[in-house]
Amino acid sequence: MSAVAATTANASTGFQLLPNPSNPSEAEVQAALKLVRAGGITYPQTAKPDRTATTPSTTPSAPRDVKLDIYDPAGLDDSVPRTVVVSWHGSGYVVPRFGADADVNRWLSDELRVTVVDGDYVKAPEFRFPEPLYDVVAAVRWVVQQPWFDGNLIVKGHSAGAQFALAMANRSTALSVGLTADEYAKIKACVTLYPPTDSSIPLIEKPTNEQGELPGIPMSALSHQIMHFFFGALLGWDAETQQNMGKDPRVSPAFAPTEAYEVPCYVIACEHDPLGPEAVAFANKLHDHNPVHELYFANGVGHSFETRIPDVRASDVLDHPGGKSKKESFEGMLAFIRKHVPSIKA
Repeated sequence: MSAVAATTANASTGFQLLPNPSNPSEAEVQAALKLVRAGGITYPQTAKPDRTATTPSTTPSAPRDVKLDIYDPAGLDDSVPRTVVVSWHGSGYVVPRFGADADVNRWLSDELRVTVVDGDYVKAPEFRFPEPLYDVVAAVRWVVQQPWFDGNLIVKGHSAGAQFALAMANRSTALSVGLTADEYAKIKACVTLYPPTDSSIPLIEKPTNEQGELPGIPMSALSHQIMHFFFGALLGWDAETQQNMGKDPRVSPAFAPTEAYEVPCYVIACEHDPLGPEAVAFANKLHDHNPVHELYFANGVGHSFETRIPDVRASDVLDHPGGKSKKESFEGMLAFIRKHVPSIKA
């Protein structure tokens, strides 16, 4: 999410991101959009993809291409079959942050000797729900068709991208947006960082970060105004519309059939994240149904916490606020993937 928007929206109780929140004019939306998108990728990444590609979206609307950044293990020849992670970045559904998880993607590629494919997707309000999901399906389909894919796929996502990864992890939802049963069967694990899981909950009931970023807490502040803008851009501006559409399992993973989460899911929820309580409830529900699903509760951090903390391999990572949560949650991620994806060697 945009740090510029977060700072401004939390600067004063008199500031209005949208003067008419439930029925904004196009001019109001564009003015807010300019502010929200001003931050871009707030924390520059050092990793670079090894190659790039595009693939056609599966959208039934006007044709478009989906951008893919590809991170390969060092020294692995193109002819060697390998497991693949497909990842989707966080964006609030709105902010063009493709490439914002480059460092994490490179780390995963190095640690697991897998190829990581970072998939872009269209943003709201230009492309409303369910348009981004068609780009998500396209990225999965592209991987499955590659001659170097060994048949074992992991889906990963951050924030909005985590919601998309969970959509792919649920058989019912994945097939409803166009994935085939054969493609779904290739998905062996799902990893999500601070996902939105229940958008039917009124924003007023979520513990939004009205005081901005808390001192000493690695986080991206999510105020009521900013969250309303994000979900409004995707689903519709009226709060009742947002909540009603939030009951759609393609929007809220919590509304998808629990038994249809046939892919083991690892959920990272954060103490100071407005989305934390719903992520905890969701992960616990999954675990109660089937203990293959796991929750890591990250203490002392908020939304998008890992971007504010040095690389997990840094010798001093534990000396930084939130470093313990980053190291533990990332080590848990590796252990979870190794447990459920036999093609990855310890």
